[in-house]
Amino acid sequence: MQRNYSLLTLLTVFIVATAVYSGFILFKAAGLPVQVNILNAHSATLAPIAGIPLPAGIQAGDRLELAAQPLPTREVIGINTLSAYLAATLPLGHTYDFVIERSGRRVTVPVSAVNSSDASGILVVQWISFLQIVLLSILALLITWRGRDRAAVGMAFWTIGNIFGGAMAFPLDGLAGLIAVATANFGFVVARVGFYIMADAIARPILSLRMRRLYLGVFVLVLSAGTVLVSLGGPFIYAATGWAGGLLPISGVLWSASYLVPIVLLLNSYQHATSSQRLRLRWMLWSSVIWLAGIVASNTPVLSVQFSVAFTDICQLLGVMGFLYAVLRHRVLDVSVVLDRTLVYGTVTALVVGVLAAVNSLVQHAALGTSASLLLQVAVPLSLGIVLTRVRAYLDRIVEQMFFHKKYLADKALRRFARLCSGYENAGALMTDAVSEIRQHLRTRGVAIYERRGAEYVQVQHAGEVAYPERVKVDDKAFVAARADQQDIDLIDLHSELGSDGYVFPMAAHGEMPNVLVCANRPGEHYAADERQMLLHLAHEMGMALYALRMNSKARIVEVLAQAPANALTEVQQRARMLLSAETAA
Repeated sequence: MQRNYSLLTLLTVFIVATAVYSGFILFKAAGLPVQVNILNAHSATLAPIAGIPLPAGIQAGDRLELAAQPLPTREVIGINTLSAYLAATLPLGHTYDFVIERSGRRVTVPVSAVNSSDASGILVVQWISFLQIVLLSILALLITWRGRDRAAVGMAFWTIGNIFGGAMAFPLDGLAGLIAVATANFGFVVARVGFYIMADAIARPILSLRMRRLYLGVFVLVLSAGTVLVSLGGPFIYAATGWAGGLLPISGVLWSASYLVPIVLLLNSYQHATSSQRLRLRWMLWSSVIWLAGIVASNTPVLSVQFSVAFTDICQLLGVMGFLYAVLRHRVLDVSVVLDRTLVYGTVTALVVGVLAAVNSLVQHAALGTSASLLLQVAVPLSLGIVLTRVRAYLDRIVEQMFFHKKYLADKALRRFARLCSGYENAGALMTDAVSEIRQHLRTRGVAIYERRGAEYVQVQHAGEVAYPERVKVDDKAFVAARADQQDIDLIDLHSELGSDGYVFPMAAHGEMPNVLVCANRPGEHYAADERQMLLHLAHEMGMALYALRMNSKARIVEVLAQAPANALTEVQQRARMLLSAETAA
């Protein structure tokens, strides 16, 4: 799969820039000093926000006739209500006239936007939200650069849509403010579409096409209704007509329901999944439910402002943490290895070089001074370098066993087996043990060995749940690529009868490729470069061992021919056929 690195770079800049702005504006938010509780499509009441004094002339429980509010006030109510109050960003100090119904008469009271950070306990909530932004950005960058399948594409849209929506908190009011809120909610629409794409990709190998189409139809219907009536249309409809039905808490449930459909899809998939698939789906389901709880609290704020905002941010933080864990630990999405030996060893080397430079500078300035001879100035850093090189080698061994313990053991076992290949005297036993060792140590879902016979490759050994074809034509694209490159071949780049998941390793010997090793990827995880290199080495050793066994068999045939009497042609042919059959069967 070719990647457009220019696009990936632009997306990275976009993700980082929007995340930085979201984190900055989070602590600069300004909003109304009162909570507007929408009772029905025509009226609302005002409630105090703990820590923020009520404006002069406003009393707790004051009633608003929503259609009677001036246009600027209707616009700011639409912005503030749909933005979950304390997440809203209005121009600090701007004043809006609220028409209040009190004792059978209408009173106009000016209300100015205040700093939302003055609310009680909101600082802790802001830091929780900030941490959520950081983790969401890490997840977005991880999937953008390392994701490889359709589920990863869907989650990339989900993360980027949420980051974009959070970054649209510009200090605006009026029509510009409504457009900013609508733009933010467009990002949240994209996020919902991405979330459904991810759920559908996970359900694809489990549920039937008909069932998935049914879920798609329900999702499109619910998302369209929520978008038109609530997310994008709600504040505009209220500002233009005075009808606030789209701002009701019950309407927020419709907007939240667009997340419920893909979650039900995941739940249905979980019920029909295998045990290994259930382990991976379980974290996605729990994370999705927790995330949905936060979305419902945000879109349906029936309790106090502080509780709604705190509950929303905590649930969303836990949800993002769950998704990140599911991706990194259970590989629910197909992402390539993130933490590999090159990265860790490079970090260790950088630390050692930094220590060398610091110690060398300290010794030169504190001990040697400026009058030391040139020989001494060269000898000291050279000695430090030799010592720290030994330290780095020691640290490498510690890193190998701490960070890559399972890989370390697997690599050690398979390399030991590769050394033993030349000691086998039976080809069948060699291939049987090889398949067993690879499956045991690499936890692959399937492994097979093919042998060339005429114009096709025939499967001679197989283990695992992946069903490889019994016969494959000799010019299958995977085999052609393996013969041409003599390297590991990623099946995802080819249209091969072997499928698109896994790698092909040539078992070449002396310019020929009579055998081929095929390994499926671990569930949701591609092999790292060092693992592929090790498998390529193993395949080469097996190829050389099998070649030696063939040569021995042919040598025995020649020996039989050479020792046979001239009048025993029939007997010689029979013994030659027996040896040849034994070689083929082995």
